[in-house]
Amino acid sequence: MLSSTRRMGNTEQLAYCAANSLPSSAQQRWIHLQDHPLPYFVDLRHHTPYPAPTGNAQLLLDATLDATDLVLVAPLYWYSLPVHAKHYLDYWSAWLRTPHLNFREEMRGKTLWFIVVSSGDRAETKPLEETLILTARYMAMNWGGLLYGTGSRPNDIQDDAQALKQAQHFFSAADPAPDPSPTAAQPLMQKAR
Repeated sequence: MLSSTRRMGNTEQLAYCAANSLPSSAQQRWIHLQDHPLPYFVDLRHHTPYPAPTGNAQLLLDATLDATDLVLVAPLYWYSLPVHAKHYLDYWSAWLRTPHLNFREEMRGKTLWFIVVSSGDRAETKPLEETLILTARYMAMNWGGLLYGTGSRPNDIQDDAQALKQAQHFFSAADPAPDPSPTAAQPLMQKAR
């Protein structure tokens, strides 16, 4: 799920580098979230059942349910996800409560991965990483991990040799969603991928 507002930006380039190491038998579907805008999310849970998804919501739901692994590809915007990615995750709240979808059961056991590029320090991604770990744990998903690269201007990621090297092995193993408490998150932040 590509969520940058820029095509072939640093994060997308890093994601393609990581995907290049997947076996040829691995099926991939790349979706630019900005190409499939969602209506504003409205929290209906205390008033009425959510309607069955239609249009882009149905397309994204189908892609989500069809996947064994979900990879969020996002530059760090104000220490958080870009609007397209956050909006997509907000829709998970609706899908959890939409009759007959069994969204939580269908998501159980899938793996959530995160690829991010930022011009700042790696530590700036920690709150967002913990948010996604909590998301994976809540949904009984596995946490694949975070691949971090440094860049701001177009193609800066090509100068981050460490990130490009880590990308070659990023998808090699996933972990159960760890506890993001301060004592548990510390080893995760130091874990090399």
